[in-house]
Amino acid sequence: MTKLIRSVTTIAALFFLTSGFVGAQPPCPTCPPPDPGGDPDKVPFTGLEYLLISGGIYGGIRLLKKADKKANA
Repeated sequence: MTKLIRSVTTIAALFFLTSGFVGAQPPCPTCPPPDPGGDPDKVPFTGLEYLLISGGIYGGIRLLKKADKKANA
């Protein structure tokens, strides 16, 4: 069990130490500039927001079902 914990800890530490290098890369010189015509007040939803919203809904449903079972018991 300690071998598993040690290997998971090592992999996690290496991931967090090396993931900062990816974000520190300069922008692509041949890429087109971002679209300046976008609405600055509009906030785009990406996959992470949808995942958080769906997880919150799922957790809320589970809590309601658990509370309903407790009330009926």
